[in-house]
Amino acid sequence: MDILQIYRGDTLRLTVTLTDSGGEPFVPAQGQQVVFSVGWPGEVLVAVPVIEGAANLTHQDTARLLPAEYCFDVRVYNADKTLVATPIFGKFVVKEAVNDALQL
Repeated sequence: MDILQIYRGDTLRLTVTLTDSGGEPFVPAQGQQVVFSVGWPGEVLVAVPVIEGAANLTHQDTARLLPAEYCFDVRVYNADKTLVATPIFGKFVVKEAVNDALQL
């Protein structure tokens, strides 16, 4: 199980590398989509597509997450939105930033 950590409000470009059962790079079939999600079982709080091997979380995505330990997964879906596989999952820890706004 992987553990990812981020400070609330930070951006994150997460490289996602998937391989097939033979160890070769996984290439989604026509219409398939790879999605990175954060939340709790049954409650997705953030979901972003994995495009060209990367999931990009914005400031807005992480700023709305309260400091806590969440779950994350990377899932592959068919064009009709049926689940194909969940190849990556783990914990997603959001830490509180000490200084939310620049104050000098």
